[in-house]
This record gives sequence, C-alpha cells and structure tokens, in this order.
Amino acid sequence: MSRLSALLLALPLFLLSSPLQADVYVYDMVAIQGEEVRLKAETRGTLFIRGGEIVEFFVDDIPLGKNLSGGDGVAYRSYRAARPGLKEIRAVSRNETGRAALLVAKRGAGIVAVDVEGALLQGGFMSPGRPGSRQAVESLANRHPLVYLQTGETHRRAVRAWLAQNEYADAPLLPWDGGALFDDLAKKGLKIRSVVGAPAVIESALKHKPQCFSFEPAKGAVRLKSWEELGEKMK
Repeated sequence: MSRLSALLLALPLFLLSSPLQADVYVYDMVAIQGEEVRLKAETRGTLFIRGGEIVEFFVDDIPLGKNLSGGDGVAYRSYRAARPGLKEIRAVSRNETGRAALLVAKRGAGIVAVDVEGALLQGGFMSPGRPGSRQAVESLANRHPLVYLQTGETHRRAVRAWLAQNEYADAPLLPWDGGALFDDLAKKGLKIRSVVGAPAVIESALKHKPQCFSFEPAKGAVRLKSWEELGEKMK
C-alpha cells in the first residue's frame, strides 16, 4: 500500500477522533514504581494550542493538583506511583477532559512492545486488525507490562481511536521514533522482553536482545503466520 493510500484510509478515522473544538490532549507514559514522573497534557483551541490555561490532573480519579499550561500549551504535574500496574491519567481544563494510559512497572521488568501499524493492522485503519490479534494482545497484557508502538505517520489520536474501537487491551501508545523508545525504556531500568513488529522495528530493538516476532521476513525475528502462533513460540 502506498503512503498516499494509507493516509486516505486513515483520514476518516482521524477526522472522527479530532473534533474541531477546544480540547485537552494527554500523553501516554511509562514510569518506574517509586520514581517521580512528569505527567504531560496539552491544551488546544479549535485550531491552535492554547497556553495559560489551568489544568487539573488526576490518576485513577485521585486529584493531584492544578498547573498552568505554558506558552506552548503544555502543562506538567509530578507523580510518584507506589504500586505497579496500569493507571488512567485524566486532565481537565475549561470543562474539557483528556485521558491517557500510565504504565507503572517495577525496575527490571520485561516490557512487551507491539507495533500497531506493523503487527496489528491489516487493510488500513478502516479495517479491523489481524485475525486473532485482539485476543493475543489481551493475553499478553494480562501476563506482561505492554506498550503499543506508533511507527507510522497517522496521528496518535487516530491510532488510539482505532485501538479502542477494535477493543484492544488498554496500554500506553508510545512513539517508536526510530528505536529511540527502546533506548529510553532501557535507561529507565526496564528490559525489552519481546517485540512484535515490522522489520525496521525489529532491527532497532536487536541491541537490547529481546525475543522478536514479525509477520514479514526480518533478521533476528521469528516469522509468524498468525497471532495464534505467538503464545506457542514466546518464551
């Protein structure tokens, strides 16, 4: 599929997930248990960012306090999680609410990373995911700390909307950024346990020595024919 075709397929989903109104966008994150993390929210007007707004932060409905967004529209709030697990970040400004996922993991935990565009999609964002992928990902999320990778050019909001629409397990959606994400997770003290994705994603992760899987031929990866095979082949 050409880049233009992919963008055209994703456009309706992007428009549905990006209403032309003021809103608050909250960034998904990964944090280490007991260590401070800076939660991040962005206040936006109908067309442009909106700075100088009061933003109130919550984690799992527990209020953390309020901060002003800066000239770039971004507001931060520090948070320290005592227990590992998946939590919901919520930010409220001018009666608009944004939500995101916060994965809190123990130092040394093994992260499983799933490339949305390279492993879940089949036929573009207007189609459901690969057969068996939803169930397989839910099983992964029940057993391991899970993150989704955004590797394409489709807006993160639209990718989030597609995951929710197709009832995939909740987990942070993080920008792959050419493999920089794997380095960032390693610097936090986390291990890259397994990666499921396109060849470029696999290649960028190899120095961290994860178990790798791909639906395409990829050096250093186990070739999958279906998502059902993953449970049998993952160590």
